[in-house]
Amino acid sequence: MIKKIVSILGSMKTMALLMLIFAVSIGVATFIENDFGTQTAKAEVYNARWFELLLLFLSINLSINILNFKMYRKEKALVLMFHISFFIVLLGAAITRYSGFEGTMHIREGSVKNTMLSSETYLNFKFKDAGKVEVYSSALYLSKISKNSHSLDVTAHNKDIHA
Repeated sequence: MIKKIVSILGSMKTMALLMLIFAVSIGVATFIENDFGTQTAKAEVYNARWFELLLLFLSINLSINILNFKMYRKEKALVLMFHISFFIVLLGAAITRYSGFEGTMHIREGSVKNTMLSSETYLNFKFKDAGKVEVYSSALYLSKISKNSHSLDVTAHNKDIHA
C-alpha cells in the first residue's frame, strides 16, 4: 500500500499535474490580486491550506524523483543542483511563511525607529478577570470574494470561550 502511494506521488504524471495546478493557481492569484487586492489573493490562494499542501506534494514528488532518477550520482551533479535549487526556494518560502512578517517602517533621515506597522490584519482579544489579563491574537485574512468567517477557541481564566 505504501509502495503504491509512493509510486503515485513520485510519478512524472503526478509531477506534471501538480505543476499545472501550481501554474494555474499563481496565474489566477495574479488576476485576483489585480482585481481585488493583495489581501484577497493571500486569503484565497497564497495563505490557503490547499496551496501549502500543493507545495508539500510538489516537494515530496521532487524528492522521490531525485532518488528514482539517481540524480545524486557524480555524472548528474548539475541536474541535481538544478533540482536542489527548487528545495532552497521552497525552504525560503516556508521560513518566510511560518516565521517571517511583512510590514512598513517609516524612517526619516537621521532618525531611529524601533516599531513597524504590520501589513497583516489581526483579530485581538483581551480578557480581564480578577486582576489577571490574558491576550490572544489571531491572523485574519479578509477577502473581498469570500464569506470571511473566522473563529477562535480559547481558554481564559479557566473558561472555554468561542469567539
